[in-house]
Parts: sequence; C-alpha cells; structure tokens
Amino acid sequence: MTTAIAYNPTTSSTSPAPSSRTALGTPHEPVLVALKPYDTHDASLSFAQWLAASQSRPLHAITVLESNEMAAAVAGVPALPEQYRAEERAAIAELLEQRLARRARADDRPQRVDVVHGPPTREVVDVARERGAHAIVVGTGQHGALGRLVYGERAVQIARLSDRPVVVVPPTAVAGPATTAVVAVDFSPASRRAARFAMDLLADGGRLLLVHVKSAANLSEEGAGWWDEAYQQRTDELFRRFTSRLRAERGITIGTRLLHGDIGTMLSAFARDAGATVIACGGRRHSFIERMLLGSVSTELIRRAACPVVVLPDRENESLEEVLPVVGGVVESWDTNAWPGLIERFGRRNGGRPTQLRFKTASPRGAGSVESGYRLVDATFDRAASRAEIVLSDPESPSSQLSHRISNVRAVMVSTDATGRDTALRLDTVSGRCTVVVGDT
Repeated sequence: MTTAIAYNPTTSSTSPAPSSRTALGTPHEPVLVALKPYDTHDASLSFAQWLAASQSRPLHAITVLESNEMAAAVAGVPALPEQYRAEERAAIAELLEQRLARRARADDRPQRVDVVHGPPTREVVDVARERGAHAIVVGTGQHGALGRLVYGERAVQIARLSDRPVVVVPPTAVAGPATTAVVAVDFSPASRRAARFAMDLLADGGRLLLVHVKSAANLSEEGAGWWDEAYQQRTDELFRRFTSRLRAERGITIGTRLLHGDIGTMLSAFARDAGATVIACGGRRHSFIERMLLGSVSTELIRRAACPVVVLPDRENESLEEVLPVVGGVVESWDTNAWPGLIERFGRRNGGRPTQLRFKTASPRGAGSVESGYRLVDATFDRAASRAEIVLSDPESPSSQLSHRISNVRAVMVSTDATGRDTALRLDTVSGRCTVVVGDT
C-alpha cells in the first residue's frame, strides 16, 4: 500500500491506536467509509456519518486509487511519476474533506481522510483490520450480470473478505434509525451477532424480525410431512434459544418467522413486504468455484435489497465453542460448512471404540435396525454430495472393514457425557436417522 495522505480535519493525523472504550464508555472503534474519489452520491457517506454520530464513534473515510503500473507496462508507456500521484492524492483528499465538512454536525466525533494507492478491496479490508474498525460502510452500484462477472462488485468483494461487519448502502437509502430490521438466521454465532448489530440500528419501538428459510427438499409426500413437522418443531426450539440471548430494550419488539423456498428470493421478498429499512445476515466464506456456481445468501441480499444490508463475518472455530454452553453436552449443527470438521473430529477421537449403529426410517411406523459388535475406524463427510461415510471394522479381523454411506444429511448432532467424552453421533436425513453409539473399549 502506498499511503498517500492522511488528512484529518479535526484532529492530528497521527491518531492514537484505537482501544475498545474509554473510562467513560465512549466507543473508540471508528466507522470506516469507503468512498469513490469523484462520486457525488452521498448515501453511503450519510449513513456512515449517522452511524458514527449515533454511537459516538470517530469517522474515517478512505479512497483507494488503483495503481497504473500494470496498465502502463501493457501499453508500453512509462508510469506516471510519483510527484503527479502525490498531487492527485492531495487534491482528492481535499475534495473528500469538503464532502465530509458539508455534512458534518457540531457534535460529530473526529474525522479522518485517507487516500491510498493499491488494490481497492484489499486496501479497504486491511485498513479496517489495522484500525480495529467497528464496521465498514460501502456504497453499491447497480451492475448487470455481465458487469459482475467481468469487473466484480466491490461491495460484495469487501463483504466476502472482511473480518469486520460490512454495511452495504444502495444509492436510494436514507440515513437514520431503522424502523424494521430483518435478520437472516441460520442459528449460527454469526447470525446472532447480526441480530445484535441490527438492534443497535433500530429506532425506539422498532421491530426486529428474525427469519429462517428452509430450503426446498425433494421428498416423497410421506417423508415431506415427517420432515416438515420435525423441522418446524426444531426451529421453534432454536428460535426460543436464539431470542433468549437477545435483550430487547427501548421498546423493540422481536418476531420470528419460518419460510420455505429459495433462501435469497424468500428473504428479499419478505424484507420488501415487511417494509424493512435494514437487513442483516451472517456471512460465509466460499471458494471461487462455489461463488461462481452457487453464490451466497449475503451476496444475493446485497444485489437485490433496496435498503442497507449488514453482513457479519463468521469467525474461525466459533461455532463449536459457542454451541456447547447452550445445549449442555450436545453439539447440534444445521450448518453444512461445519459438518466435515464436526464429523471427522468425532471419527478421530473415537477410532477403535466399539459401536452400535442404529437406523430408523421416517415412516409413521418408524421401522429400524441395529448393527453391533463393530469398531469405529473413521467418519467423514462429503459436503458436495451431502453424504457421510462411517467405516467400521470387525474386532476379530481388523482388516475386514464395512463402510456405510448416509446420503441427504440434513442435521448433525454429537452428544457427550458429563466428562465430555463422546457418546453418539446422530445424522438426520430426508428419509430417517442414523445414530452411531460408541461404547467403552
């Protein structure tokens, strides 16, 4: 990164490193707004200034200029001299300072302007991390599908890479407290943090609507009835746990809703019909191929929503750590991203232990079967195929192995005893349930 200029109109440009709070409880983590150098649309700036002022936070603005060395080399012409680039950065910093000053209020916290050269997405994400930013605020344009494919959408890219909350503000958004916030809930810690972030954006007496979308499953009529009923009951219980960890204050009301269908489509339609003025969700990191073929819920919401969208990033290994205290001896997950690690760790921890393999169908009679006397060799999960594999061996002939493949997995649960030792792995599927009970060696 080439730091061009750090121009701070109200304080010294060498601000102290951010701390979490002062002795008086005033937040110091800044709100970082990413601005285009010559963009006259101020929706994202207005929202960032409101967010910073409403939470008594400093406001930092950043503009990133893409370096021209590569383009110059391809064209066979010399790159612009550093003096020209420094003058350009100084001129842009002055323009940004004027934009902030026009909209500043008397009670605003200190503001800072930075103009840097480098890859825009990476620079914004890195600066936010270095300064311990409370959130990144970024505007979004209305690109078509071809534009997204060729150039990418900066807002989407920042939301995917950031380890900080990202607020994506469309050009028509109006800054100010939200009256209705819709939160996409998958019951992960990231979605819980999204709900808390959204509550802070609500006006007194506002509505917080927690929405979980059940994707369509290809089931028989009999199987669908069993699965829908079980899903509804489990969702009700998870919503109860989820809301019990949120403290509704300032007259805010909390509602829950279970929807069925395509997640992005259903959430967008629900938010529109509910008159949502902000949408929040947890983010998921995907590989390049997954992004191209499948996308993500947060990406769909950013592209469809007419109001600000807040994306809270997931955190490494937080799912297991935060679920354990809630369920007390049971780790249950509907997050397919967590299943490979959850199942494979179970296999590693319990290799060699005797097992009892129980199968139960989803039919009304609940027919089942039991296999005993084998020892666990391994347990794995193929996320692309949505299939788990349990490998067992004959204790009398360890080289003789039996492999069970359990397809169409919909939920995973690991139970432990009072000492923390595993007792069972349960795999819920569209057609029934498979439980691996492990005993003492």
